Amino acid sequence: MPIDDLFAEAQRQLAVCNSCRYCQGYCPVWPALELRTALSAGDLTHLSNLCHDCRECYSACMYTAPHEFDLNPPKVFAAVRGETYRDYVRPRPPGWMSGRRGVAATFAAAVVLLVSLALLTGGGAALAGPTSGSAYDLVPHLMLVAVVTLPAVWSCGVLAVAGLRYWRDTHGRSADLLDGLLDGRAWWAGLGQAANLRHMTGGGAGCDEPEPGRWRRRLHLAVSYGFLLCLLSTASAAVMQEFLGLMPPYDPLTVPVVTGTLGGAGIAVGCAGLLLLKRRSDPEQGTAGMRAADYSLLWALLVLAVTGLATLFLRHTALFGIVLLVHLAEVAASQSPFIGPAGDRSAGPMKGDCDAATSRPDRADGVIARCWTGQIGLATVESSLTSTFDGRRAERAVS
Repeated sequence: MPIDDLFAEAQRQLAVCNSCRYCQGYCPVWPALELRTALSAGDLTHLSNLCHDCRECYSACMYTAPHEFDLNPPKVFAAVRGETYRDYVRPRPPGWMSGRRGVAATFAAAVVLLVSLALLTGGGAALAGPTSGSAYDLVPHLMLVAVVTLPAVWSCGVLAVAGLRYWRDTHGRSADLLDGLLDGRAWWAGLGQAANLRHMTGGGAGCDEPEPGRWRRRLHLAVSYGFLLCLLSTASAAVMQEFLGLMPPYDPLTVPVVTGTLGGAGIAVGCAGLLLLKRRSDPEQGTAGMRAADYSLLWALLVLAVTGLATLFLRHTALFGIVLLVHLAEVAASQSPFIGPAGDRSAGPMKGDCDAATSRPDRADGVIARCWTGQIGLATVESSLTSTFDGRRAERAVS
């Protein structure tokens, strides 16, 4: 559907929703909608990214098909998100870099690069036999840091640019943006919501799975806190190596191994569960493009977590080098900013309270953990800031 027709359809559906307001208590989308009578493209983009796809509104709606209004807010929000992801990401990727093909292409390129580096630096033996269990047996330290850090920096840069473009289009005046970003209360509220993913409660009953339930939120929490544990694993390993002079591999009861194992397990369980829920979900309440992107991201993160755990359990076997190679290549592939939500999704929930306040065990795991943990957390923080903005707008209108 052309973008103008899509926005016109979204405006039609949300005009009915704004008249009905039955779903006001389900999530922040509907209170934010009430503050807007004429919906601009920026408003539609914001509301779509404020939606966490719990789908409770569809279950409660009396105007879905076969009613003549034929409302389907989850689907129209998903369609707008898909269009804005493609619009905000710069440089715009070619078609073959999106979704599963992009993951596969990045993974293959990373494998070729790592094998070449291993052969050139004398690490090729690690691919054919037992090693000491250190990643540096395959690729030297500084080279390994470069291989996993450069993709992370690139991805975070792309997401940051997308996020800034999203903020510019949805927040209007730069003075309002600066005012919101400096509001400590909104940040505190937003970070609190990010910590418990409050917007996935669906008004208390939970998300449609397809029946109302709380597993989707719990699984998302497992993934996000798994990332935080992997971040802690990376940080502690860096301290042990750079400041204490202790080189990997580390003993099973050390901080890097314990936190990395728990974090990897959380990511693996969370992604596996979300894949099952995605398979059970109604495809008619979303779009084929966003469904494919969700599958691509979840599978990439699941493989990342499983191979990260395998590097621990197989580190003194002949399989370690091959498993480590797959894991490091997956680190690079999973960091592609083109396979999942872009910066505007990372930003979507911080605008919310800003409008209502006034209304992986290997060291390489942590690199991707830093990128994706920030994305998951900012998604809720942004809605918090948006609510503050909307609330202030309402206060000014009253006064």
